[in-house]
Amino acid sequence: MSDQKKLTIQLRDILQVGLLQEAEVLAGRKGLDNSIMSVNVMEVPDIIDWVRPGEFLLTTAYIFSDDIVAFERLIPQLRSKNVCGMGIKTQRYISEVPESVIHLADDLDFPIIRIPQNVPYGELIKEIFNHIIGEQTRLLSRINEFNHTVREIMLRHEGMQAIAEQIYLATQTPVVIRDDIFRDSHFYCPDQDKASLIEHDYRALEAADFARLDHRLAKNRSQEVSIGENGVRRFTLPIYFDNMHYGSIYLWDTDGSLRPQDLFVIESTSSLIALDILNRTALIERENVHQTTFLEQLLNDDPREQSKAIESADYYLFHPDLPSQIVVLVMDHEQHLQMTPNNSRMIKNLNTSLLNLTNLIKRDYEGYFLVTRKSDRAVFLLQFESDCPLEGRHALCKRFIEIVLKCIEEKEALHYTYIGVGSCVRSYRYLPTSLQQAEQTVRILQSRGETDASVLFFDDLGLLRVLGHPLLRDDALAYAEEILSSIEEYDSKQRGDLLETVRVYFASGGNLKRVSEVLFTHYNTIIYRINRIRDIYGIDLRDPETAFNFQLALKIRELIQ
Repeated sequence: MSDQKKLTIQLRDILQVGLLQEAEVLAGRKGLDNSIMSVNVMEVPDIIDWVRPGEFLLTTAYIFSDDIVAFERLIPQLRSKNVCGMGIKTQRYISEVPESVIHLADDLDFPIIRIPQNVPYGELIKEIFNHIIGEQTRLLSRINEFNHTVREIMLRHEGMQAIAEQIYLATQTPVVIRDDIFRDSHFYCPDQDKASLIEHDYRALEAADFARLDHRLAKNRSQEVSIGENGVRRFTLPIYFDNMHYGSIYLWDTDGSLRPQDLFVIESTSSLIALDILNRTALIERENVHQTTFLEQLLNDDPREQSKAIESADYYLFHPDLPSQIVVLVMDHEQHLQMTPNNSRMIKNLNTSLLNLTNLIKRDYEGYFLVTRKSDRAVFLLQFESDCPLEGRHALCKRFIEIVLKCIEEKEALHYTYIGVGSCVRSYRYLPTSLQQAEQTVRILQSRGETDASVLFFDDLGLLRVLGHPLLRDDALAYAEEILSSIEEYDSKQRGDLLETVRVYFASGGNLKRVSEVLFTHYNTIIYRINRIRDIYGIDLRDPETAFNFQLALKIRELIQ
């Protein structure tokens, strides 16, 4: 909705002007909430070509005096043109508005208002315009005053709760400001009677964490929902800035007195509220810069860099000799960037998601952790008390992962998020190893290409924990190359699928029919490939030692490379 339309007043408001004190609403009473933007006189038959949205038409019904059918035909046409209503003088050319027209206008919620006979149209038009301009002037004044109040609250750093209180004072309705970046909600309603009317709806929104209902509205689009048996209306106003969604303002019209102008006054502050959220975000980002420096030094292989970190460890409440563990979270957005016309916007959304994720974890996780965020990833350092047993550390880490997964699901990012967990090490000196392990597990998850959020613990890798060790990694890859090179060379020259057939063969337990189904390839073709591998390269996949060597080589490629 444009700002110009929001500045308009409702048709029912002009009934307050002096010349319309004796006016009577004949039909379409439900349409009195229509916005009125201008007034025009209708005394020609082809008026439909000249009307504008929001126009209030005045008529003596002269053109309908001999053609009531034309009157009936005109009402739907005016409604389709978004004309806000019609004022009509009777007794001069028609004695009464026909019942058929009144019923039609009622059905279409198109207001028809009887204008007193003694009211001159010229004076009435002047008075209506004066009323519209006066209301718009008062509305702009309210907007300026309210924005000034909100700016003063922000300058005094009084917080979102103080803004919610001012919104209540301006509307006399229960209000919630929902901050989707920090996942906070700020409720204000000192009137317990009003609060009780919306308690059930508010609790339902809270229970859903406002995540899957109506908080992601399009920019400049409010939403109205009727709730409960009492018919209370809930209005949702989106908080946007620079095309980024930061949250929503919820208002419950418990008195039935909330007007579009009131909503416009509140909505006008949404950018200021977004800026307040941005300011807090900027402060956290500055803290993240310092914390990132600390963690980068702490996780560095160079002991001298680690020593620099330990000098400032007290500031971050980090204890050098307590058990610690690294968790790496990666949002693999490369594919999404290819599908998104504005790559920088996607990256900004990912940064916001990671910031939001960090704030959620701080709210729900009771243990100690530090985090550093960089573009598409976050590195978490967990630390445990010295007397916490191994089972307890593992339970705390699993709890941490559960919270992370819940937060990721709320952000609808499960399908491109990977989480790798390194081993728990006994002191800070071994944290670089835990980091390498966590990064290795992330690479493994990415190579698998699973579509749901994936978590992999380094401690669960079994034999590959050894093969993935930095001192053995190159030898392991060389071994895989030696085993697989002959088949890879054939595939490269002949554009074949022998290696993929071997991989699926072992994954299917040697069941050739299953291999055929997985590869969508004829059964005889699979048999031909297996025989070719045996006859040309002397590789019998049924031989236990050969099968072990090939499976190990394929696993090395999958999990290490």
